[in-house]
Parts: sequence; structure tokens; C-alpha cells
Amino acid sequence: MKKILIFVAAAVLAAACTQETTPKVAGINYDYMDTTVRPGDDFAAYASGHWKDFNPQPLEYPRWSTIDKVYDDNIKTLDALIKDIASKPAKKGSVAQKIGDLYNMAMDSTRLNAEGAAPLKAHLAELEAIGTREELLDYCAREHDNLLFGMYVSADEKDVDNNIVCIGQGGLSLRNRDYYFSEEPGNVAVREAMKEHIRNLFVLTGYSEEVAAAKMARIWEIETELAEAHYSMEKTRIPEDNYHKVSVDSLIAICGDFPWKSYLKTYRYDKTTEVDLGQPEPVAKGCELMMDLPVEDLKTIYEWRIINGASSMLSDDFIQENFEYSRKVTGAQELTPRWKRAEQFVDGLMSDAVGQMFVERYFSKAAKAEMLELVGNLQKSLGERIKAQEWMCEQTKAIALEKLAAYTVKIGYPDKWDDISGLVIDPSKSLYENARKASEFYWNLEYKKSYNKPVDKSRWYMPAQMVNAYYNPTTNEICFPAGFLQPPLFDLNSDAAANYGSIGVVIGHEMTHGFDDQGRLYSKEGNLGDWWTPADAEGFKVPCDKMAEYFSSLWVIPGELKANGTLCLGENIADHGGINVAYDALRMWQDKHGRLPDDNGFTPEQRFFLSYANVWAGVSSDEILRFYTMMDVHSPMHLRVNGALPQIDSWYDAFNIQPGDAMYVAPEDRVKVW
Repeated sequence: MKKILIFVAAAVLAAACTQETTPKVAGINYDYMDTTVRPGDDFAAYASGHWKDFNPQPLEYPRWSTIDKVYDDNIKTLDALIKDIASKPAKKGSVAQKIGDLYNMAMDSTRLNAEGAAPLKAHLAELEAIGTREELLDYCAREHDNLLFGMYVSADEKDVDNNIVCIGQGGLSLRNRDYYFSEEPGNVAVREAMKEHIRNLFVLTGYSEEVAAAKMARIWEIETELAEAHYSMEKTRIPEDNYHKVSVDSLIAICGDFPWKSYLKTYRYDKTTEVDLGQPEPVAKGCELMMDLPVEDLKTIYEWRIINGASSMLSDDFIQENFEYSRKVTGAQELTPRWKRAEQFVDGLMSDAVGQMFVERYFSKAAKAEMLELVGNLQKSLGERIKAQEWMCEQTKAIALEKLAAYTVKIGYPDKWDDISGLVIDPSKSLYENARKASEFYWNLEYKKSYNKPVDKSRWYMPAQMVNAYYNPTTNEICFPAGFLQPPLFDLNSDAAANYGSIGVVIGHEMTHGFDDQGRLYSKEGNLGDWWTPADAEGFKVPCDKMAEYFSSLWVIPGELKANGTLCLGENIADHGGINVAYDALRMWQDKHGRLPDDNGFTPEQRFFLSYANVWAGVSSDEILRFYTMMDVHSPMHLRVNGALPQIDSWYDAFNIQPGDAMYVAPEDRVKVW
């Protein structure tokens, strides 16, 4: 799946909780506020300036926020569940046996340190035995590792009922091509950190410093050449520029001598007649390098891929090296404790089983019912905003309203879970060997579900325990996993002002993605194709360009780094629409149920915005801010408040924001999208 639009950058889990119906409360922690700051000067600080005083930052987190705290709390909850399972005997082949043995192996530092790099060496020996290019390509296809491009199965974006093999750019250790060429000091530091990391992992695997340095230099030379052909992060956001349906014969013509027919056959994609060649130039360059480079160079690249992938499952010296790299890139100050890493490993490898365990214990049916009502109210609100757009003609409005009405809504957890009875976890094997076997199992599971098959529109693209949400344009669906539906993001005990300002904005955000600069190009069925009139498309482009320009003027790190308004445009549009739609929905709710009373001197409208700001409360290291600015399509947390709200008329009314306030934007200069 190529273009799922998520709510937050990091995929994080939720703290487990049960909820019972009690009298509604305001749902705002006023202790978080810093009332020495004027709301019109720095609303993020005004609403949550003392959040960090009540939520001390664990040193392993370079970014510590409301959502990260929920994630951390949930690690503790899930760890207790998993640890209990791991402490008891379990029937061989049962889910409990698999979870328990994986956890115990991940916790067994004595065994992991005794094994050292040995589990890795068996895998590397397979690679070392390869002598010819033909043998190497055959091995790549059998291992489903394409080295210098990517390949997977996903919905055909112009025939979304059916899956297609997708081939796209890949092969870079640093996913953003600009890291390879930028001379900005922060980016140079990341580049040098990665080069040192590659060298150090080769040394830990058993190579001399000299050989490790030579291998790193060759890898970097090849990746830099490949990066020159890669699309920029900004270009990968343009749907039509990243869809090219071609026959296999055309693929062969584009990619020169690469033996695609035999490669696809070995890959088990032997029935393939057409592919979606997402980024033709980078793929062609990757194929060219795979056919022209000396086989030993290709083996060195593959060796690095294997070592890097295995390093988190080996001895403490590998773990420490990974942390040292992470520290330089993200600013994390401490290594994540082993018990947390063990829980994350189990949850990552058996996410469906852990998710099923989570919802059985901690998901409330009342929460699902409340969410369905909220979604319905937000749909009505967005529909009214679509109708009110003066720049959009009636024809386009009618089709837009049909698309909105056709949204599939997924709440809580999937109706069916993956069958993992065939997954074997063998404690006599190493942790890495088990992970490698599990990877093969899941590849085969996905292959059976998707290759040469219709799209399964009931499937979920996030586990149930995740604290995140998404909009998928090819299925025209919004999804809110059970893990997301808890305080402070959603609280059955909070009043409408708090819930509409938090989960309401999230719902509106995901709905708006269907009409942002990318999502608007997909039909109600999910097919890629512009259904807007040219005049409407141009009318929409004007405020979008203004939005991108505005965010690009904002500081991420004052005096050093500004935001990338082009890369983050879709998410900023979704935030803008989400706030407006949720605010209107709150007003509609009060029209129906009666106006909410003031609380602690704050009106319901003010509490709506305080609740929204508290979702993004937190602190970030400069390193992680630089990293996210390069890699993430979301604006940093403080700009999702202080960047978004100056474009929202109702915020000005709620807090009496006036000219002279630092965040004030004149009405004629405010962006109006949705």
C-alpha cells in the first residue's frame, strides 16, 4: 500500500484502559497551562507549557509528547500481559508458546551475548557461496530482497478492485535522496553518522577496520550514484507522477538487460503481465547497477543489508552501536531498556496476536458506539463545508458529497485476524533465525492474500493496538484502531468540547485527507483520476499554494531551520480541515443538546482549542526536529498548533486574538481551504 495517510509520524501503541459511563467532565487539565503566556502570542505554550512538568521525559525518547506517553504507558501494560504468558508453560504451537518463547529469547541477554554475531554468520555464508551474477539475482528473488529497488503487491490505483505488482525506487540506507547531497550541517552530520555506523557494524561482524572502511566507502559510492536518480520526497507525493502501468515487455525495454522474466518467475510473480512502475528512472538505474557492478560489490551491499537488519537481534555490542547511531541522528540520551525492546519485538513480529489480546481485554463497546456517532456528525459537518465553498461548482460539489457519503469507517479492530497457526517459533534456534523464518512466513501469508487476487477491502493496514489513524485513498476508508480511542485522545467521561477538540479533529483530519491535494485525485471508488473541473482544480490550487508558502516561512528551530510547506501540504490541509470541521460539529452538537456550561472560566469553544493543543503537547530534541523535517510529511508538533490556528477564524473569536498578537494573521491573508 503506497499512499496511506496517517495521523502521526511514528507508529505507536496505546495504553490499555477500560471505560465506564460516568457524569461528563470538562476533560481539560488546567495545570498544563502557562497563563503567563498570552494565547495570541504562543498558543502551544499557553495551552500546555507546563505539560512537561507533569510528564517527565524518559531519556530514551528524543521526542516526548502526549501520544508518546500513551505509547510508553501501553508498553508497560502489554509487557505485563506478555510477561505473564511467558512465565507459564504453553502447548507447543499455541499462540501463547510463540509469544512466550519470543519474549524469553529477547530477554535472554546471556544467550544473546554468548552467540555474538554467530546467528548472522550462517546467513552471510549463504551469500558468500554465490559466485555469479545469475546466482546472485536468483538468490535476491528467492529471498525477496531486491537490493536497489523495491517490489511488492498493492491495489492498482486505476483499477482498485484488483492488485498489481508495484515496482519502485529503493536501495538507500537514508531514504531521502537529499541526505546524500545536502551540505546543511545537520544533514551532513546524519550522513557521516550513517557512514560510521556502516563501518562499525562491519567491524562488529568480524572484519578489520581497514576492510570495513573499504566496504563502507564502496557502499556509499554506489548509493550516492543511485540517489542521483531517486525522486525527491516532494515528488513522491504527486500521485500521477508515481503511477506508470506498463507491460512486462515494456518493463524489460525500460530496464535494459535486467532479466525480468526469470526474476519474476523466481520471485513467484510468474503470472505477472503488467506492473505499476512507480518511479521508472530510479528503478532503471537500480537495474543498471545490478547488471553492471562487479558481483562482489553487489554482495557487499547485500551483506550490509543483512547485517543492518539483524543487528537489533544480536549481542549487546550490536545494540549499543545501534543506539550510538540513533543518539547522533535523533538526540536520544539513553538506550531503551531491554524489557521494552523485548515487548516491542514481540509486538512487531506478532502484532495481530497481540492486538487480539489487547481488544479482548481493553476495548469498550461503548467507545465504538460513541465513535460511530462522532463520525456521523463529522461527516455532516464536512458535507456542509463542501456545500459552502464558493470556488467549487455544483457539479464537483455533488461528486465530492457522493465520495464523502461513500467513506468506509473502520473502528476498533478487524472482523478477522490473520491465521498464524503455521508460524513456527523454535527456542532452540537463535532469535535472529526465528525472526528470519517469521519474515518468510509473513511474506507467504501476504502472497496468498494478495498476489493475482482481488483487493481485500476488509483488511486493516494498522494493528488494533496502535495509537494512530489513517485514510486510505484507494479504498476510500478512514480507520481508527482501538489503541487510539482512549484518554486524552478520546474519553467517554469528557464532555463534547474536549472530545471534539481531540478525537473530533482527528476524525475530521482523516476525512479531509479525501479532499487534500492528493486525496482529491481519487474517486469515491478509490480510482486515481481527476474528477474536478479545471476551474475548480485551479481554484483549489490557489489556497494550497498559499498554505505551502505560509508553512515554509515558519521556524522549526528558530534561526536555523524552517518547515517544508510543500512536503507537509497534505497533512497541513488535513489539520486545517479537521479543526474547522470538528469545530462546526461541536456547534451543531450544542444546537441539538444545548450549550455546554463554562468550566474554570473557559467557554466550550475555548476548551475545544485547549483540548486540540494538548494533543500536540510535548518536547523534541533539535536532532529529531531536523530528522522529521527531512523525512516526515507531518509538521512538527508545535506547528500543528501555532502554525494551524492562525488560519482558523473561530480561534480568533474564542480567545479575542487581536492585531499586535504575535500569531495574528489579517483576515484577508488567512488561508481558506476547507
